[in-house]
Formats: sequence, structure tokens, C-alpha cells
Amino acid sequence: MPIEGAPGLGYVLRRGFDLPPLMFTAEEADAIAIGVRLLRRLRDPKLQQAAEGVLAKLAEVVPQQLQPLLVAAPVYVSDGSAATPVGIDPAELRRAIHDARKVAITYVDEQGRETERTIRPLAMAYYVDVTVVGAWCELRGDFRHFRLDRILASQLLDERFSTESAKLTADWLELRKDRPSAAP
Repeated sequence: MPIEGAPGLGYVLRRGFDLPPLMFTAEEADAIAIGVRLLRRLRDPKLQQAAEGVLAKLAEVVPQQLQPLLVAAPVYVSDGSAATPVGIDPAELRRAIHDARKVAITYVDEQGRETERTIRPLAMAYYVDVTVVGAWCELRGDFRHFRLDRILASQLLDERFSTESAKLTADWLELRKDRPSAAP
């Protein structure tokens, strides 16, 4: 961080490196606290740790009267009934999405049939009690949604799809617009 200073004059942060004061209404503080607690339902320990870290950082910088609204909010969020994914690490999947890397998965459908697939993961969708990955499936040559709790095994591949990632994501989003309430 660039700091300028001179003896006898003090120190100054250059323009663009200062933070505006953080002030939240009680409703905004509730929204933050509830949002962090809702992340527990996702069964993604690394995302939960990150959310708790954000909450702790916010609690340190907000005015003292807002701190209890963030860290000891009078709200309760149930744990939900989502199954914990065992065949894939959600954090690794998010990393694959960001890096546009293919993932090999063993998937079991609702009838119990197993298939081996290579997917190009585009986005994760978090529903109340299930998390799905929207992806281009190389086996089917089409967009598919895979429930994380039905992925039996996975391997992050070295192969990337960077050059087509933006187009695939835009096409997937367009498809979702046409069917916004479609279940995974």
C-alpha cells in the first residue's frame, strides 16, 4: 500500500487506497448474519470458513453498536437436510470453474445408474437442500446439471477450456433464462 510521509508532517495514503466507513442498518446486519448462517446448509466447509472470516472482519471494522448484530445476531437457521458430498470437494469444483478446467466424474442418476463423464463446469447452483453444478457434458454433448451428492468420485483434469468458457457460460445462462424454474 503506497504511503507517503515526511518528517514532521505525518503520513498520507494515496487517493484510491482508502476505505469508506462501514455502516449497516439493522436489516443489513441481519441479512449478513443470516447469509453466513445459511451457508452451513451448503455442506461446503471451506466456503463456510470463508464466510465466518468475512463476518469476523466486518465485526472488527463496524461501529461497536453494530458488532452484536453481526456476531451474536438473534437469528437461527436450521442445518437443513442436504446430503454432504463425498465424491467431490465443492471448493475444488469452484476452483475448476474459475480456472476453466475439466473434471472427470463418476455420477449416479436417480435410478442408480452410474456413468463416467468429463464435464466442463460452468456454475454452481445452491438450492435449499441440494447443490448442483451446471456444466457442459462431453458424453451427452449438451448442458447438464449434476447434483453434488450424486457424484461418487471426481478428478480435476489438467485440460482447460478457457477459450470457450465465456461462450459456454453465456449459453448456459441464456438457457436458464428460458427455464428459470427448471429443477436440477
